[in-house]
Amino acid sequence: MKDAFSPDDDALLEVFFAPPNGISWESITQRTAPSALLDQILPWLDLLREDRREGPIVLPFLRGGKVVGWYGASLSPTGYYEFENELNAWLGCSYLKQIEPVPESASYPLAAALRKRFGPRILQFSGESEAAISARLLDYAQLMSRRPKTGGTGVRPVGAIRSDFDRALIARDSVRAEELIEEFKLTGRLNEENLRYLDVRLKAGLGYWEAIARAPSFLRTLADLSLPQQVLSDLIEALYRTYLDPEEITGNSERLMTLFAENIGGAYPKLFSSRKGIRTPRVVKAFMLFELMQQRPDRTILTELKALIPAEDPGASVLHSLVDRAGTPPSSEPSPAEVEAEVDAAEKAYLDEQYDRAFALFKGRPLSKSTVQRQVHCVLYIDTEEARRDFLDRIKSADEALLASLTDAARRKIDAWGQSCRSTQGAHAWQSGISGWLEWAKALSIGESPNELRATLETCITWDTKTITGDNGSARHFTDLLSGLVGAAEPVARQAVPAILQAFVPDDQPLSEATRPIAILLFDLIAFDERITSTDLSLLQVLVNLLLNSGLSGDEYRDIVSSLEDVQGRVGSYCNLTWSLDMAEALALAPVPSPQARVQRQGFFLNLVGQAQQFAHRLSPHEVIGFFNLCPDFNIERTDLGAIALPREDAELVRQPDLSGKLIGIYTLTEAAAQRARSTLSEMFPGVRVETNADQVASPRLISLAKAADIFVFAWKSSSHQAYYCVKDAMKPREPILPTGKGTASLVRAVLDLFS
Repeated sequence: MKDAFSPDDDALLEVFFAPPNGISWESITQRTAPSALLDQILPWLDLLREDRREGPIVLPFLRGGKVVGWYGASLSPTGYYEFENELNAWLGCSYLKQIEPVPESASYPLAAALRKRFGPRILQFSGESEAAISARLLDYAQLMSRRPKTGGTGVRPVGAIRSDFDRALIARDSVRAEELIEEFKLTGRLNEENLRYLDVRLKAGLGYWEAIARAPSFLRTLADLSLPQQVLSDLIEALYRTYLDPEEITGNSERLMTLFAENIGGAYPKLFSSRKGIRTPRVVKAFMLFELMQQRPDRTILTELKALIPAEDPGASVLHSLVDRAGTPPSSEPSPAEVEAEVDAAEKAYLDEQYDRAFALFKGRPLSKSTVQRQVHCVLYIDTEEARRDFLDRIKSADEALLASLTDAARRKIDAWGQSCRSTQGAHAWQSGISGWLEWAKALSIGESPNELRATLETCITWDTKTITGDNGSARHFTDLLSGLVGAAEPVARQAVPAILQAFVPDDQPLSEATRPIAILLFDLIAFDERITSTDLSLLQVLVNLLLNSGLSGDEYRDIVSSLEDVQGRVGSYCNLTWSLDMAEALALAPVPSPQARVQRQGFFLNLVGQAQQFAHRLSPHEVIGFFNLCPDFNIERTDLGAIALPREDAELVRQPDLSGKLIGIYTLTEAAAQRARSTLSEMFPGVRVETNADQVASPRLISLAKAADIFVFAWKSSSHQAYYCVKDAMKPREPILPTGKGTASLVRAVLDLFS
């Protein structure tokens, strides 16, 4: 039997079936172990011997000849969470008294043996009835043996993984995001730098800005690298949010400059080598402050940066006042002494690796072999189409002898840039000339090379969005171009959803007249996709909440609800009930534009009630109460809920934890959901105190609640960043509970999951 296993698996089994485990590997291979134990173990070993790519493996732990628990693992790195869910569904609280991951820091020899073979995530579980659990596990193993093998699937394209990763970050789905990082690793294309970049993107996407900003050694290491645009943006935004956001609103410009110099510009100057065309407001503001730090701030640079800051930005007024007081307007004809001083300043900036500043200061200065080659180096580092075109314009009048004197490498780069720019004047200008969202959408709508257009999204952080958000007609044109795509262009648009969402629907801002049709487009791209994942459901929830409060017309409202009914029909199940209840609550709380829309809204809830009849026997009391609370909103009587009812008093229930005398804190800006959650929890747990908070800053009341609460639920999807870090600091070393949504069902579920 031993020969049937690979050397790695044989080594694993010899270690696992050895002390402290009360059964030996030899007794299994020689069939001398009790037959009842062999009947349990051998089906799982058969699965391992078949060299399956995915699926579970469960092995027992014995003491004194009796099974006292089991260890489980997934055969694939990305299958752990599926295995955990299956095991909970197969056994659950009916059979188990304990099921939990083995801590990586724990020194359990059996778990350590499995970890070497199957990765860090190992489950351990046990229950009172060993015989009943063993019988269920035997059925589970036999079912797994009939599952078709998935040997030929291969590794997904990096672009597809990246799109799913970006979606998970926007949905703040940390579990799914970490799964996708593991899938990234399976491609074999990640080095140490890439892993650091993913770590930054993960923390930024989940809103853990302080975790980035308060890691100085990590930041200094990254600052020495030529960073991708998105990573550079994430790092600078994290620093700005952490150190400057609270000060911006005070209008104290001197304090703002001091904090920037101490914590950002002075601490990490290499992050400001080049903005690389990034237009993220906090990044632009940081570069403006960095220029103001210089001994002689350049007014032209400041004016260009000032133009990129939206007028509605909270820091616009204080930064504009700083710019107005800095530097002197450039004269039309500088004196020779001024020219020499500017050349010296450009040279100094170049030697200090401030390539944006050096490139700007070299402009209009006399051309020489040295200055041209330095500008070539600057353009290579800045790496934007705008910089390349600007440079070519500067050297149009250069002497042929001067260009001939350049190094071979410099001349080759200049020739390549010239050819690239000339190609943008032809029929296929999009190939190298995409520099904005409208150009990208036009190229995609006519079916031009979708794969290349997918790749251009890597630079979309440099594209100007004001041309669309500032003009309703342009916004409509943009959505029209991306509506009704067919063929290879359609999946490109779907993969672009995270990028479009981040560009046009920023956090904590309501939709405008121009961005509302873009949000509707994104909603449709997700809702009409053949495959809807749990991450997609979270994105739909984000978009629906924004749209419902944006002043939808009657037709727009009915279209949204109709699409939600279609999605509900495809994903409706007990597993997605929390999402469904949150969606129903969002419809209940939002304005309804017409009587016809009110009827359609009621239809959505009635369809949900109808679906729930199929699994009414599974509903827990808090879910039933959730339906009860929604009935008045949709003009439905409780008697119309059919099988959805609280259990009879004499029914056998899963025992609820005793929370009498405990304090539950709930933070959310959706106060109606907080009040409903408070009512539900108070009804379910007599004697519990539930307090809610919706302060957007670190108020004494919020700090006091976070410190005093035995359980604190923080609805991050309806919150402010200041409140989050306030709660985190106040609760140390404990952590707040982060629900998956912001509705009542999600808030209550988060508390119950703590005890499941």
